[in-house]
Amino acid sequence: MNCLTKKISFISGATSGLGKELSIHLAKNGYHVLIHGRNQNKLNSLYDKIKSLNGTSTIINLDLKDYEGIDKLGYEIFKKYKKLDLLVMNAAILGTLTPLCHQEPKEFEEVLNTNLIANFRLLRSLELSLKESKHGKLCVISSKLAKEPKPFWGAYSVSKAGLEQMIYSWYLENKKSNIKVYIIHPKPINTKLRKTAMPGEDEKKNQTPTNAALKLFSILSKKNDRNDIFTFDL
Repeated sequence: MNCLTKKISFISGATSGLGKELSIHLAKNGYHVLIHGRNQNKLNSLYDKIKSLNGTSTIINLDLKDYEGIDKLGYEIFKKYKKLDLLVMNAAILGTLTPLCHQEPKEFEEVLNTNLIANFRLLRSLELSLKESKHGKLCVISSKLAKEPKPFWGAYSVSKAGLEQMIYSWYLENKKSNIKVYIIHPKPINTKLRKTAMPGEDEKKNQTPTNAALKLFSILSKKNDRNDIFTFDL
């Protein structure tokens, strides 16, 4: 099947963890997946994996600090595909877990730039393509820390709280569109970010990225006639 006849999805942070497994599952289920990341070797490996499953994908090698590149991306996607059926904002960084006022300002800013500002630029760039889909979906991988902060997670909590407020504002401005918005609060997943945050944790108590991706795909696939904003624990 030509990729232009498929549903088109964009997954940021697609080379590991939840993003990687969701990309594979979407491709297996008929999506053409725009796989985003910064590591060319990992992107190539994911591309080959999807191809081996008879799926299709396009590599998007882009640093989310490259705001000009993000701005150009929207034009390129619209020019080639004319629409975007699913946008998954998955890429995020943690930063050092430390008392808030002990954190280096540059690191605090880096967390906000990646988790919040880059997603603003991404949404701004891809909005037109998303609105051109008859059944557009915006999926934001957030965290319960957005509403329930805890000590030492300050930068990450602030970034996710800001992200959710940004998405709510955008939704209210676009309620008349046909876009459904999903805010996802994952329970612990065995990812590199999780291992950094919780070294020595019993991984058997956490869900695997594959299982989390299957649950997320199920949420995104459920038929719902309401154009609304939905929040799910994953």
